[in-house]
Amino acid sequence: MQNIETQIQNETPETGAEYLRRLAGDTREAGYTATAFDIEAAADKIEQQEKELAELRGDKQAIASDIEAAADKIEQQAKELAELRRDKQAIIDSRREDNDRLADALMAVIGDRVEAIAERAAQDAAQDAAREEIENLDISNFEYEIGEMIDDRLPDAPDEDDQREAVESIVREILAGATVSIDI
Repeated sequence: MQNIETQIQNETPETGAEYLRRLAGDTREAGYTATAFDIEAAADKIEQQEKELAELRGDKQAIASDIEAAADKIEQQAKELAELRRDKQAIIDSRREDNDRLADALMAVIGDRVEAIAERAAQDAAQDAAREEIENLDISNFEYEIGEMIDDRLPDAPDEDDQREAVESIVREILAGATVSIDI
């Protein structure tokens, strides 16, 4: 008996399908052929499902490997893109500095002349605009405003009644202390 136990321990454990095949063999020997056939069909089905499961595990590992490879590739491309952006920005900065130096050099050489031309152009434009405004000026458009300005500077004209009262008042004052003789 000990030899059988040692033999069983040294053997690899049998799978569910192997057990069912052994059971089917025993059932066939016992005379239950139809039952043995059903047990073998179940063993075939288990083996088929074990193969499919193994394939799925392999596919899962292949997919995981593909995903990891794609992630590594994307990471590398992101690094390359960042490096290209830095290079592009460095080129832009360099060109901007070159343009600034060129502009400074040009202004040093022709700056005074450019400023003089710009000032002359501005003065000419201002004179032309003023000349055109004066030439197109229609004084009749401003009669009311001019009349208002003149009226604001002139004193108000006294009323005739007020003037008459003022004259009478002056005459009364003069006559109040005077002796009048009338010769006819």
